[in-house]
Amino acid sequence: MSHPPAPHQPSSRRLLLGLPLVAGLLLAFCGESRAESITAESIWDKNNAIERAQQQLPANATVTGTNCTVVRVRDWRYICTVSYTLIPPGGSAAPAPQSGSY
Repeated sequence: MSHPPAPHQPSSRRLLLGLPLVAGLLLAFCGESRAESITAESIWDKNNAIERAQQQLPANATVTGTNCTVVRVRDWRYICTVSYTLIPPGGSAAPAPQSGSY
């Protein structure tokens, strides 16, 4: 006496292979702004590392934070990451001014 075959279930491997595609589609269509970061380093000081990172920011970027680490590689190095959000072209980070008298 044989048992009926088990219903076909998707393999976990196939499911895992599809996850990056789904994640990419969600990222592409879900938001107007994107969070990014730039990392720079300096042998001088933390402020110089932050300044170097900020020099690489796109024109439509709004800084959302900084994070710095000090490491010793022969000499001291200051490694700072500047996080930012991109404002879409024609978009605005600030609310539009309202017309009328105050």
